[in-house]
Amino acid sequence: MKTKPFWYAALWAAFLLAGPATAEVYRAEGMASLESGLVAARQQAIEDAVRQMAMTHAGTLQATSRLDNGELTESSMTGPLTLPGTPRVLQESQRDGLLFVTVEVDTAEPVSAAEAPNASANQACARPATPAGRFLTRRLVSTYFEVAQPQDAGDLGNLATWLPTELSRRLNALRDVRALDAGNVSLFPGGKVQEPWQASDAVRDIGRREEVQFVLAGRVLDTGVTRKEPRLGAFGGASGSEAGLYYTGPLAGLFGASARVVPVERRFAIEYWLYDALTGGVLATATVATTARGAVHDSSLRVFELSRFQQNDYGRSVATLLDGVAGKLANTMHCLPFAARVVRVDGDRVYLGAGTLDGLASADRLIVYKQQPQTEIRRGDGVVLGLPERVIGDVELLQVQPRLAVAMLRNARGKVDVGDWVRFPVRR
Repeated sequence: MKTKPFWYAALWAAFLLAGPATAEVYRAEGMASLESGLVAARQQAIEDAVRQMAMTHAGTLQATSRLDNGELTESSMTGPLTLPGTPRVLQESQRDGLLFVTVEVDTAEPVSAAEAPNASANQACARPATPAGRFLTRRLVSTYFEVAQPQDAGDLGNLATWLPTELSRRLNALRDVRALDAGNVSLFPGGKVQEPWQASDAVRDIGRREEVQFVLAGRVLDTGVTRKEPRLGAFGGASGSEAGLYYTGPLAGLFGASARVVPVERRFAIEYWLYDALTGGVLATATVATTARGAVHDSSLRVFELSRFQQNDYGRSVATLLDGVAGKLANTMHCLPFAARVVRVDGDRVYLGAGTLDGLASADRLIVYKQQPQTEIRRGDGVVLGLPERVIGDVELLQVQPRLAVAMLRNARGKVDVGDWVRFPVRR
């Protein structure tokens, strides 16, 4: 395949759309070299067609394509390479070593429940292709949350580590998510949060080490009491189970009563970042908060007990907030294509760090990608957008175990190495 010798740095092309104002049908022709085999070429040609549609219509820039010494490479995505709706191949032909496909996307086409198991009614993302009748598990590791105001969180135990543990537990209760708890591991030196994008190297490292596709981190911004009120009670009858200021001066017990000022309103606010472990880029960031009223402090807890914490108004409010965060994280993860790493290579046999527990099955065909970490793509302000990648070929799964799959390499145009990764081709 002949390519013109362009020397520009990058061609911005892929988009993550919130959806057009009115439903439309888009159509474009894409092409790709057949050097890597028909399966890989079809994937690239479909992506080329969808990219052309995205360039024609409004969207947000999310990834790059790059010409390097006349060879086209593609960046890893920080959003799905798709439009709302499922790409449909209308026509396919081959000539001069190239595959040409005509692709149509109907943005009014609904995404089925099988393709979007955790989708909410108002979620605006197009789900990547999933093998019919199956669900693909996304893996995540949850890390340390720095507490910005530790003096306000004295009754909440080791909040920095139990918070990621709680988020992992809630994620594991959802379908098609497997979360690992690494609450004692920080992405930042000394646990002191810097700019989220500065953790890209640490994210990629923990992603390789733990064989996960996503990494979660964040910080607790506020656990402070926002309101106190006086309370009357029987003199000497206070058990000490409530924090407050007690009047014990002259005549305090004259009428057999005492007054104390107790917390009755308290905030809980966190900021979290979801990372793509393959590129180190930040996929999503959000700040969420809740305010509880009523029983919001228990000074009698010498050792923090989560079960007891969730029995008061503050604990229940925090639990509800964490449930919402877990749901949003799961939705975001399922917007991106499933990916698994190559963990061993033995000739034409490729071993993947995913198996039946992740939704893989014998005879599955997946595309193999190789990243180019030395050419990391960053925005002008330093934010990591992705890593250029190129297609190596495709693999067919021969044997699938719970957490391991053995595949045969097909149509390879380069060497597959440990650390390369695979994903499913776009459904025709």
